[in-house]
Amino acid sequence: MPPCAEHSLSSHNPHILGCPECGESVRAAAANGEMADCPTCGRNLIRVENNPYLLPFVYALTALAMLVPVSFGFFLSVRMITVAERLTLPGMMHALLRQDYSFLANAMFLLTFATPLFFLILLLYVLGAFIQNKNRPFLLPAARWVLRLKQWLMVDIFALSSIVALIKIKAYAEVEFGLSFYAVFIYALLLFRISQAVTPHWLFFRAAELSSTHIHLDKEHNIVYCHRCFFRQPENSTRCSICGTYILFRREHSLTLSTAFLIAAMICYIPANLLPMMITSDPTTVVVSQIFDGVLTLWRNKDYLVAVIIFSASIAIPLLKIVAMIILLLSAKFRLPEKISAHQLSILHRIVEMIGRWSMIDIFVTIILMAAFSTPIAKVEAGSATIYFTLVVVLTMLSAYFFDTRLLWEKEKENASIF
Repeated sequence: MPPCAEHSLSSHNPHILGCPECGESVRAAAANGEMADCPTCGRNLIRVENNPYLLPFVYALTALAMLVPVSFGFFLSVRMITVAERLTLPGMMHALLRQDYSFLANAMFLLTFATPLFFLILLLYVLGAFIQNKNRPFLLPAARWVLRLKQWLMVDIFALSSIVALIKIKAYAEVEFGLSFYAVFIYALLLFRISQAVTPHWLFFRAAELSSTHIHLDKEHNIVYCHRCFFRQPENSTRCSICGTYILFRREHSLTLSTAFLIAAMICYIPANLLPMMITSDPTTVVVSQIFDGVLTLWRNKDYLVAVIIFSASIAIPLLKIVAMIILLLSAKFRLPEKISAHQLSILHRIVEMIGRWSMIDIFVTIILMAAFSTPIAKVEAGSATIYFTLVVVLTMLSAYFFDTRLLWEKEKENASIF
């Protein structure tokens, strides 16, 4: 298979890599403090920190240390009349399990505790090898899992959800902040900064060097590009020798898988909006509310900012993701819409990937409110919509993940050749 037309980026020690978004070959490199983007679609290919080893290592070590106050400090103290609730994050998960909401407890544990913990431990292992300039056992598999776990970090979403929940709680109770409340925000900022510092090509390039894995940098014939680490591989390869990803000219069954996940998300979206999201009760009344009911209540109470956040995260974003994925799938299968380029559709796909996880705000808000109000005086329970809504978030993320944007660029070339 002949290589694509090659573009060049002026930088020292350049090598050729494949853009995972448009499929073009790009000659690029980046030293410390530099970055390189694809000149065709604008996708970032290489980004290297000024201090690429030690600085992320210190951030990761600090974030790991922050888990102590996050896990063992008290989060919020909620007082209503003579009843007080002292909340901790593990206590919230235990309360969910006690109320037979194991699905929500597991979601919270995986997304805010387990995934970040394993991410940090593996990252420290990988960066430690980089700092020592030594190969370590399973270095490349550890680097692979760092990048796989990175996209499922949701501590920042939980932190924003805490603010939204706090506004709701303060309308009915006195609130006292604990050490864990502040630690969560520091922890979230550290994880965000670490995620910015860890990019695929840079991470795998260094790991491959230390593990003495052969890198096909400038061989000009019989090559295919790995969409995960962007390195060239021989065309007859079944797995990437660098990151271990299955080597495919295009992601196999991309449109079929992406469509299947999208249809499943659309099916779940209906009960997610029609079934109860939250059930609030006190000694005299029981209020069953859907997602939109909660938005209307907040708006009537003049909590406009919170209402907009919940509306955006719980209604607008999931719906826009579904519509965007429909446009992308139809464009890749048939033809691009008039006056819309593959570049613009690729940007749309990036936006879908970026905003997808933020829909979890409403789920985390529900979890916090359930823990805060679990007394006979006031009680909040999760409705069955929470399960369907969580599935909508996960399924739309998977639909975007399995969509191969290179199909858009091929379709654009195909349409241009027809006309």
